[in-house]
Amino acid sequence: MTTPSTTTASSTTSASSADPRDASDKSDDNVIPAVTCRDILIELFWYIKQKTIARSGTESSKKLLFQDIVWSLEQEGIWFWRDRRFHQSQQVAIRWLSENSTTNAKDASSQDKIQQQIGALPVSYSRFVDLVSPCATLFLKAFNEEHVIPDWTRFVSDMQIFFDQAAKDTSGQNAQYIPVLRDANPDLWGISFCSVDGQRWSVGDASVKFSLQSVCKPVTYAIGLATEGTDFMEQWIDVEPAGRPFNTQDLDPATQRPFNASLNSGAIMAAGVVASGFPPATEWKEIVDHVRAKWQELCGQEDVGFSMETFESEKATAYNNFAIAYNLKGRRGLPRDVDLHKMLDVYLGCCSIEITAEALSVVAATLANGGICPITGKEVFPALVVRTVLAETMTCGLYDQAGHFAVEVGLPAKSGVSGAILVMAPGVFGFCTFSPRLNAKGNSVRGIDFCKRLVNCYRLHIFEPESGNNGVKIDPRKNGWKDEQKKISHLAWASSVGDENAIRLRDIFLLSLYRTATASEEGLSEKKKKIIQEKYEQVFLAELDTTLAQSIVTRANKCHDLTYLENLLGHTYVTDAIKEIIFNAMIEIAMSDDVMGKEEKNMAIRISRIVLGMSEDVARLELGRYEKHVGHRFEGSEIPDLIENVKSSILSPLGLNGKKPERTTSIGSLGGMITKEEEDLMETYDRREDAFRLRKSLLKLGQRLSKISGSKK
Repeated sequence: MTTPSTTTASSTTSASSADPRDASDKSDDNVIPAVTCRDILIELFWYIKQKTIARSGTESSKKLLFQDIVWSLEQEGIWFWRDRRFHQSQQVAIRWLSENSTTNAKDASSQDKIQQQIGALPVSYSRFVDLVSPCATLFLKAFNEEHVIPDWTRFVSDMQIFFDQAAKDTSGQNAQYIPVLRDANPDLWGISFCSVDGQRWSVGDASVKFSLQSVCKPVTYAIGLATEGTDFMEQWIDVEPAGRPFNTQDLDPATQRPFNASLNSGAIMAAGVVASGFPPATEWKEIVDHVRAKWQELCGQEDVGFSMETFESEKATAYNNFAIAYNLKGRRGLPRDVDLHKMLDVYLGCCSIEITAEALSVVAATLANGGICPITGKEVFPALVVRTVLAETMTCGLYDQAGHFAVEVGLPAKSGVSGAILVMAPGVFGFCTFSPRLNAKGNSVRGIDFCKRLVNCYRLHIFEPESGNNGVKIDPRKNGWKDEQKKISHLAWASSVGDENAIRLRDIFLLSLYRTATASEEGLSEKKKKIIQEKYEQVFLAELDTTLAQSIVTRANKCHDLTYLENLLGHTYVTDAIKEIIFNAMIEIAMSDDVMGKEEKNMAIRISRIVLGMSEDVARLELGRYEKHVGHRFEGSEIPDLIENVKSSILSPLGLNGKKPERTTSIGSLGGMITKEEEDLMETYDRREDAFRLRKSLLKLGQRLSKISGSKK
């Protein structure tokens, strides 16, 4: 749906309240009329209701339930009940339960029970307004594809594929030198994501608690930076890669400092810096509780525990860490002469903090978001502190594998021997993988595998160019075909005035499509011709000339080995946007009869790989997604007619079936359709504006419902 971004919660509080803007304001074109706020709420209400209908296949007369709203938010990645930004709307829902004569929030035995009871409550339009108004901006952002990852459904379906592929790797073994880690279940495997906009997804054992171990190090370091400042921290800890094992006792020979905060020596010193800021009489456990509270802020107040069993197990075998601590004291001394044993207890205590992958994904997202927690909206660390921490983890975060990880994955990350890897994609998302099986470097085997698969197909490597030449990887921040078409808006004009590069791009575009269309024994069918013509018109804004089409067909039939296409490409600059549009068009042609033939599939992959320079991993991922999508779309005869049925259910009461809305049609009729008892809330609007808005709303709704019907199982 498309809605004005200037709408605020205060403007939607009451559907019948007077607009503070007087008539004189209406002359200003930049002022949004009061009617707009109500229109948006109506459209939002109907969008959620129709999405629910498409999901369940029920009649349009079915009442909207609260659980339908929660489910719709979850499809956009928002966990309503666990997102503290929605606190006011949550309180509205809880109030409904207490007002209901058959249920009472006080009678519920648990939070889950309360949410279950609220989920069954019907939501009228007036209730919907009450619910949405306090958090209107958040609701509109969720349903208006304005999150950093607009196509969340596609994104998480790809993550599920990578998760399943990485699960097949059963190599490696648990850390053996700490008994509690040695005895952990080696088959645990979970992943959790959180975007900088608070979109969340988890799979597998993401809710299983484990100890932080070395994953604690960036936060201890950040606390020191935030409280003591960069200059003070640099007196005690450097920021250079060490090229040594994480538990080395070596220090920088010139300065006698730990090389970085990701080594045990640096993390122990960071714990000493934090401990030195407390009065000498403060117990180590109190200091660790302070650190644990900071972890809770980072993860949006998720549950963060402490394992005394892990602490005692660690301390009983911490001979090397004791040696490191004494070495630190003997070489350079300790900050403010902090007690050595307290320093070491604080370090081991931080390692023994217990958390889940779900909570850690929010921590990662907070760091990826410059220190602001996406679930609470509160700043936990200053941006400069976060920048320093991310730079340090980028170069030092994965033990002896840090360099390879920086080259192959290219994202700041920190691993721990309990099997967790904390990964930050700055400005996009954070995620955590958890699997206790470690490789020889001490990093999770499955976690590393997943990270590599992710960046092999997605444009996330910090040094990956956005302009092109990266295998046409998927950018999670882009909204598919719509965003790519914007990038080539100049191509039609350039080719029409004789730009040689644009003309070669035109020929590459058509040859790729025609070669795919003629790959099967069926040859060039009328349906495929029509698809090619439609795609050509979309890109070049003109009909495909018959003479040009015939010459392309002739050349396509001659270049079976793709040599001509390769030669043409050698003299042409092709952006990733154009490559992606060519690829998508080839797939549509290959799927024109709803089943992708082997010859067409192989040809599409050949052209993608050899001609477009597309990563084969990306090509096969996209092909698999297309095949699943079409399989779902036509699974059952009712699906192709879904959109028309939904449109009819909206248009019929307005008398608009089969024709465009008249200017005399009031959007008040649409409001009356929602609920009869609230017709008095609807005013007579400006007819011309109303007809325009209605047409626009229905068009956008149809586009969104196309996605819904296409993904229905």
